[in-house]
Amino acid sequence: ETIGAIEGISGQAGDRLVMLMNPQWRNVDDALDAASKKGGILGGFASFLGGKGASLQKLEELGFKDTLSIEGYVCRGGNIRFVRRFDSDYVVFAENDAGTAYIKVGTSKMRPTYQDIDQMLEDNGIALKYARDVGLADKLE
Repeated sequence: ETIGAIEGISGQAGDRLVMLMNPQWRNVDDALDAASKKGGILGGFASFLGGKGASLQKLEELGFKDTLSIEGYVCRGGNIRFVRRFDSDYVVFAENDAGTAYIKVGTSKMRPTYQDIDQMLEDNGIALKYARDVGLADKLE
């Protein structure tokens, strides 16, 4: 819905830098997103219904690249954040139980999957949050 505006601004900018910031853009695919990336009739229909495949393709054609990604979700009951700068690997952090800080739990060259992060937590001896909350495991401090 905003790709036309982005194309217009990008065209007007010429060789000047254009930066997009979208705090609501999620780097996950639902069924429509996955189908819209395949192209063809089904892909076009999925894009029409809300899949972001056509938008991603257009942004790529315009030369836009991710320069900073900050994402997060819940794994093992705790808040997880992972950050990637254009010239570095993803760095994964787990929030401590007091909610006052994040602890580095690992890095990944590719965007880490839920399973990758679960393994990082396991490798760092970080138990399920409910177990920490009821005293069955050490608190994450």
